[in-house]
Amino acid sequence: MIAYLSDAWFEAAEASIRADEELQRASAEVQLVLQQTVHDADREITWHVSFDRGSVRLLLGPAADPSVTFTCDRPTAEAVATGATSAQAAFMSGNLRVGGDVRHLLANADLLASLDDALAPLRS
Repeated sequence: MIAYLSDAWFEAAEASIRADEELQRASAEVQLVLQQTVHDADREITWHVSFDRGSVRLLLGPAADPSVTFTCDRPTAEAVATGATSAQAAFMSGNLRVGGDVRHLLANADLLASLDDALAPLRS
């Protein structure tokens, strides 16, 4: 298994996202940028996923204008990424902070499910 948030993990995640045809189709009419920041013991890691009318990319670093932001500590991020907990449960417990226009999350629930499916190989 690839170590979460390692360079290899980001490379594999980007490759999975770009190769997933269903995700590309699901995002055909969407312009959305999801940004995540994880606070680790000695550093802060930020990346974003950009959906731009059928083109989906995972990019390291902050986005210029994210639609929705997620912020949490590393244990929470790992629990969500591995499926040990859901993002909703992490949010409800106060371990995941959400910013920006959260209406995008509700309006694009199917797209987010497709993103989760595209990243599933990294959980095994």
